[in-house]
Amino acid sequence: MASEKDLQNYLFSIADAHGIYCRKVQAVGHTGFPDAFLVYSGRVALVELKSPTGKGRLSKKQEREIARLRAHDINVYIVDSYEGVDNVIRQIADA
Repeated sequence: MASEKDLQNYLFSIADAHGIYCRKVQAVGHTGFPDAFLVYSGRVALVELKSPTGKGRLSKKQEREIARLRAHDINVYIVDSYEGVDNVIRQIADA
């Protein structure tokens, strides 16, 4: 079974293959911010990765942070599968 780290590695690999700038994000002194930052042709998206085992759930802080970002029209995706990564890449690259 794939882990969250496996999904992260897959996201970075497939983003790079599509020419999408992708970086791990750490908001210093702030919890709940999504895991990855993606940029392509002026489009910005954030991705929160969760374990494909189904055990990973959003914390209350993550839910609040994602709601705040979405209120500012930032695309935030919650991904827990390789298919989910593929869908995000398609949406960003084809938008």
